[in-house]
Amino acid sequence: MKSKLKIFTDFSEGVLPHEASFLQKANRIRDEEKEEILNKVCRNAERFFTSEDFDEEIDKRKYAYIKKWIAHKLERADVDAHLEYLSFIEKQVLTDTITSIEEKELLENINVYDQTSFYFQKFYELVREYQDYLLVRFRYQDCELTEAFLKQNLEAYQRSLAVKDEIFHATKDLTRQYTSQKINTKHWESRLLEYLYDDKLDGRNKYHAFIRLVFLYFNYKEYEKARKVFDYIDDCFKHGLMYSRRVLFNYYANRVILHSNLKDLDQAEYYAHLSVKQDNSDKLFYLNNLVAILLKKNKNREALDLLTENYKLFKSSYNHHQKLGFATHYVRTLVRNKRLNIAETFAGNFLYENRKHVFEHRWGRFFSNYLMLLTTAEKPAEVIKITKKYNLLERETEEMGRENLVPKIHWYYYLANYLNGQYSEDKLFERLVESIEASNLNTEGLERLNEFIDRLAFSLPGFFSKLKSHFEESSLNY
Repeated sequence: MKSKLKIFTDFSEGVLPHEASFLQKANRIRDEEKEEILNKVCRNAERFFTSEDFDEEIDKRKYAYIKKWIAHKLERADVDAHLEYLSFIEKQVLTDTITSIEEKELLENINVYDQTSFYFQKFYELVREYQDYLLVRFRYQDCELTEAFLKQNLEAYQRSLAVKDEIFHATKDLTRQYTSQKINTKHWESRLLEYLYDDKLDGRNKYHAFIRLVFLYFNYKEYEKARKVFDYIDDCFKHGLMYSRRVLFNYYANRVILHSNLKDLDQAEYYAHLSVKQDNSDKLFYLNNLVAILLKKNKNREALDLLTENYKLFKSSYNHHQKLGFATHYVRTLVRNKRLNIAETFAGNFLYENRKHVFEHRWGRFFSNYLMLLTTAEKPAEVIKITKKYNLLERETEEMGRENLVPKIHWYYYLANYLNGQYSEDKLFERLVESIEASNLNTEGLERLNEFIDRLAFSLPGFFSKLKSHFEESSLNY
């Protein structure tokens, strides 16, 4: 890194790919050196591990100009910065402290404001408050402007509120489906698509419709449908629509899940690295996604380094769902890096400290990794003890009807009984086969089962080879 341009280089490294696309579309710069600086910033924004150095021979004032230009363009497009402005002006109106300069800007905005703007609802409500402010001061001429705006946009405002309410009800159904898997939400698809592609709807509702559609498609594993709505939003971002860094990071995190499920791990890792570039309240969620991809690509050391660097973030978080995800990844990563003693101590402490919350979300993933750890450490008695202490067999049995649920906890328990001398090999074989016959596995589920068998094979290579052959040859429909 060139120290002479360190401040500018550090600034340019923060530019995101979709910001770069928008900046290039907004570029009207005619100075060749300034334009080359901007183009280099945008090219570097697409990369992670390589970048082009900036030319130190160019006048530093041109770098200062580009830095200011980029910041100005992004701030003008930033919907969250606009929300801060609206909230500030609302406070000024409500407290009777709005200045003449602030009023002039507000009146100018009323003249040009569009109902498709991201925070149209908020602006409409601000204008309503401002009209009340004007009326009690007998400023009838300005009231004509506010009254005209309110009348012209009333229908759009009412529809915006109605859509917001409907999306809220869709959200309740979709989140309920995510946790219970017992509710049908397909009827929301057509309505949400209508909102997403409605060019007359405010941006916030459009983006919320997109997020709910992603939720729906992920719930039903319809990833190609999800890709289409991602591509639509992707193009919106490149044109500076619905843009804020917060929104982009959320979008990148969701693309990680999309590409991971499409088995496109390189793209998944690319977006995962993008998503963790900024610290915010969702950092732990983004971090968990990145670690999951690194583990799928067997980048075990890199995953461990990342988790270790962010351990304080994990400890300070109040999001029990994401804390459980971090703990699960940490146990798995420590095992892969042969840190079994550390993993066992951590898992035991985590269970004790989070015993009130551990069964709220996806507990099976944590416990299956914990039991894998104990199996790898050759502690079958501990596997049996933990399984019984937390009623894990009963809990997993309650979920056996879920599609593609591999009964891993049952397998660890049965294997531990064999290793502990309580089962014969024939009984172990019989129990494992019976558990799969009771499961609801399709082709994808059988692939997961084979992967799981491969991971367990270290304990009894010949036995699990025989078991795998049995499932491959079987004509049963699981």
